[in-house]
Amino acid sequence: MSHDKNRLSIDAAKLYYESDMSQQKIADALGISRPSVSRLLQYAKEQGFVKIQIVDPVELRISLRDTLRKKYHLKEVRIANAPLNNEKERKKAMGMKAASYLEEIVQDGDIIGVGWGASLYQMAMHLTPKPVKGVQVVQLKGGISYSKRNTYAHEIVTLVAKAFSTSGFFLPIPVMFDNMEVKRLVEHDRYVKHILDVGRKANIAVATVGPASDESILFHLGYYIDADDREILSKKAAGDLCSRFYGDDGTIVDEELDARTIGIRLDEFKRKETRILIAGGKEKLRAMHAALKAGYMNTLITDRYTALALQDME
Repeated sequence: MSHDKNRLSIDAAKLYYESDMSQQKIADALGISRPSVSRLLQYAKEQGFVKIQIVDPVELRISLRDTLRKKYHLKEVRIANAPLNNEKERKKAMGMKAASYLEEIVQDGDIIGVGWGASLYQMAMHLTPKPVKGVQVVQLKGGISYSKRNTYAHEIVTLVAKAFSTSGFFLPIPVMFDNMEVKRLVEHDRYVKHILDVGRKANIAVATVGPASDESILFHLGYYIDADDREILSKKAAGDLCSRFYGDDGTIVDEELDARTIGIRLDEFKRKETRILIAGGKEKLRAMHAALKAGYMNTLITDRYTALALQDME
């Protein structure tokens, strides 16, 4: 009798859960009453013949946040729910999430240092005004280029400063120079030195990372990165942070190129109280993983597709 009940409950469960039949139709098909079908379905769950799993996307994101927070020893992780896994939607979703987070944490007297790039520009565009006093916004690295590709360096500083009722400090020079001598001369200019000093004092830093490949925006801005430099970077570098190229262990991979770069150094960046990384996409995974592992960032804002991929990175 028990065997018959087991078989009947399984048949009823298959018709109900897999064939999407109503209990009345199942009753008619099996030649039993509708209340009997209800009891058979309950029996199937009690015996473990049926297991119901509820997938809550909110709970999944919370679990994923906790996993990434522990993996990279971060103080905060925010995951944007991009509707599609393409660059436009990822950056828009991350920008909105980053804007919300920055509005949440900025207080009177904070100094916000910003890099440049499309993800930060999306954040800047989605900021809403917050009534704070004494906030300063400063560019962490040079933003002038010789290319039509937009770094959004000026726009980011302008929009972030406007959101927090202040004016911005701009660094209107290239981020990279042809040689170290020229770079040293520019660095000692009184105005440039002042901006760099403000950047060093920033307690909040917001930046992205780039890949060390032809997809790197730095390779297309007209800076002097010759074939030898590119070969070294493609072999040794995991990516760049504030235009400083680092390896999988987080150390600088080309000292000569780094010496020609103007802006905040990675050791200075690492001392910031709040260091926010806004990044996503398959092409940035290695750069993100290395920067997070090296402890350069303590806050991560990414999209759900990239977060899932980072979870499996070794």
